[in-house]
Amino acid sequence: MLLVGINAKYIHSNLAIRYLSRIDSRCSFLEYTISDRADRIAAELYQTGQRDIVFSSYIWNIELVYRVCEILMKTDCGFRLGLAGPEVSFNPEEQLLTHPDVSFVLCGEGEPSISLLVDALEDGSFQTVPGLWYRQAGEVVSSPLAPQEAVMDELPFPYTEEDIAALQNRLVYFETSRGCPYRCSFCLSGGAGSLRFLSLDKVAQAVAFFHAHNVPLVKLVDRTFNADPERALSIINLIKSSGGSTCYHLEIRAESMTKPLISALQSAPKGMFQLEIGVQSTNAKTLQNINRKPAVEALYSVVRALSEHHNMHLHLDLIAGLTGETLTEFVESFHNVIALRPQALQLGFLKRLKGAALQLDGSAFSDFPPYEIIHSDAMSYEELLLLHAVEDVLDCYYNSGAYTETMKYLLDRYYPGREFEFFKEMASFLERENVAGKAQKARFEALYRFACDKQFDVGVTHRLIYDYCLTHRDSLSFMKTEDGLKEKAFAFLKQPERVKLYFEQYAGIKPVVLYKKLRFVPIGNRVIAFDYDNAMAADVTAEF
Repeated sequence: MLLVGINAKYIHSNLAIRYLSRIDSRCSFLEYTISDRADRIAAELYQTGQRDIVFSSYIWNIELVYRVCEILMKTDCGFRLGLAGPEVSFNPEEQLLTHPDVSFVLCGEGEPSISLLVDALEDGSFQTVPGLWYRQAGEVVSSPLAPQEAVMDELPFPYTEEDIAALQNRLVYFETSRGCPYRCSFCLSGGAGSLRFLSLDKVAQAVAFFHAHNVPLVKLVDRTFNADPERALSIINLIKSSGGSTCYHLEIRAESMTKPLISALQSAPKGMFQLEIGVQSTNAKTLQNINRKPAVEALYSVVRALSEHHNMHLHLDLIAGLTGETLTEFVESFHNVIALRPQALQLGFLKRLKGAALQLDGSAFSDFPPYEIIHSDAMSYEELLLLHAVEDVLDCYYNSGAYTETMKYLLDRYYPGREFEFFKEMASFLERENVAGKAQKARFEALYRFACDKQFDVGVTHRLIYDYCLTHRDSLSFMKTEDGLKEKAFAFLKQPERVKLYFEQYAGIKPVVLYKKLRFVPIGNRVIAFDYDNAMAADVTAEF
């Protein structure tokens, strides 16, 4: 049987199909992305010779999966096509009734059922497969056996030596727990099975594997990593003691963080951890509407504590369109969260997820994936369109990390406590300037023009130049040259002891060679040397 994953981006990978292929050697897998054409995917699947195929189905890929299934079934080559995953587990009968190209749907967790499913495809014993819906004599029927939960320690390690090598430059996913103790009404995880943990011995083996293979980033898919704070602390200390260079992405509930856990993260080497915190809203009424206990002061305190040592990336999430929340209340949440100055603030939009318990009276959603909100009971379509425009500016200028110095200066100096206004004004400016879709250089130039229109001081310009030159060797239109700078730079580079103070890694390199490695840029009354090989910059004004 062939397992197919279709990821949202090339850098992503599919954990589920790796588990299943390791459980039963009769299963193999292939991966694609949603940018691949349906006809290309179908052609490649046909050429494998496999005729029993199961697609890992999610909100982001289901429509492409349907198109691939339609093509394959029209070949009349005896395909039996199945769907599995969260997008189809909550309405399997509807899936089969509305999509005649689909032969069966496997609900729930696939690991306990996968070998039984392969057996059934060989001998027709479909009623023995837990959670299976299928066609029989023209009718849609289901197995009498309910979906089962996997036992975490019985799962095989999902990665082989060959597979991990093939995942270079892509995200590696892992899990140390399944389920969630919380019951947030907008989310599937609270109702998706009991909370289970992988043993610490198994976690240690995984960490050792990732360390030995120099995996740059492991994203844990645990819905709430710190659901058991003591266990989370043990894993943090285990990772720290490994001494590896791997970065671990953890999704935490900030309000439940303990002092020992915070302290352990604070003392971690820089870049070892990055944390994602689902704030969703800071409005007490909204939090109660989505079945969350309001504890925003505790959240603020934890985020500030985690930010103190500047050793980890913090990613905070808000959701627009939650039940009962007005635009004014959402903007207040936005200001509360961005005031914490996380490295990233994701502005997401409520989706009508299958299986979620959220009360949706008065709200309208798209009937097509990703089933995103069109208007809520308290927020109009026009207001949500405004938030989409703000989201684009937020992602470009704040979350990208390409404008770090500029954003810090601009927001702190001109928009403290009203940061939303900057993103709103910038969205309107970009629309007037028709900058959408243009290259990053055009966006730098646009922010400069915006700053000029607003009559901001030259500090914004200086920081724009600095941010741009950190990653670009060419120049912006408003950058100025300085007569004699090249001669001054060579005079500096001919002094080995002075060079060593700033660039110890280049000690002993000839000035003519070093000049090609560094870029000297006048910014105001300073001279900054940018080292692109090592992604760093040094203020060398004193040498000029």
